[in-house]
Amino acid sequence: MTELSPRSYILVGIDGSSSSLMALNWAVNEAQLRNLPLRLVHAVDFESFAMGFNPGASESFFKYLETTGQRFLDEAMDHVQVLDPDLDVTLSRVAGRPARVLADLSEGAFLTVVGSTGLNAFTGLLAGSVSVSLTAHGHSPVVVVRAPGVPVTGSVVVGISGSPDCEDAIAWAFEEASMRGAELNAVLVWSYMPAYFYYEESPWDDLAGRAREEQQEMLLAERLAGWQEKFPDVVVRRIAAIGNPGQVLLSHGQHAQLIVVGSHGHGDVTGLFLGATSHRLIHHANCPVLVARPHARESTR
Repeated sequence: MTELSPRSYILVGIDGSSSSLMALNWAVNEAQLRNLPLRLVHAVDFESFAMGFNPGASESFFKYLETTGQRFLDEAMDHVQVLDPDLDVTLSRVAGRPARVLADLSEGAFLTVVGSTGLNAFTGLLAGSVSVSLTAHGHSPVVVVRAPGVPVTGSVVVGISGSPDCEDAIAWAFEEASMRGAELNAVLVWSYMPAYFYYEESPWDDLAGRAREEQQEMLLAERLAGWQEKFPDVVVRRIAAIGNPGQVLLSHGQHAQLIVVGSHGHGDVTGLFLGATSHRLIHHANCPVLVARPHARESTR
């Protein structure tokens, strides 16, 4: 069982967009629940902007980017002060490509939180590309926040698979559900499609019908058993379903307050493509999506 341990801060990408403001709101609530500080970061990609520009002629433009970035951070700080004046917050304006800056800083973060889209290419977080890149390359788990009206009383949904990072996803899901007093919907998606279609090396077995369903239900129970003992306060609803993993999780997440998945992998039993699934969720889910990464929360003691 993966050992969970706090990291130093919750990292939040800030770019002045409404999407990053929604991410900040979520991060403030998470920081309050976990008693962790926030680190708000704005990245300006001078390297990309310099291409095709005369450096001397564009000096005022680069100065504009710096001052605008600082304004975004100051406005974000003011917003946090309104929500919780006692919260510990630090501001950082960093030169570099946003995805790379946040990925580097995420190495010291407990959690990284970003909006699903940025303002535009001239102010920091590039629309869509940062959230996608971070789910693939970030060192910490990543939360992508899409919708403004996130329900606070909905369930937490977790995608279960046979991939290595599934255990991390389960750990996050139980902890989040426990902190929020929410029901946990544990969803295992499987298919009758032969395993070789999913690029698996293991041979397809001939189980079908109720026997196959019972096998999946047993697998789901085994994956959850230890965690239910560790978090007895969490009410768990087990769901074994046939279908497209992304579509099934989107359906169960329509009224959820959080969806938790692994960053990649396709289980040799479930055929759950969590790489493709996580990308689909961060683009289409109605609620925030937490993408866990293998061993990102192992104890460093």
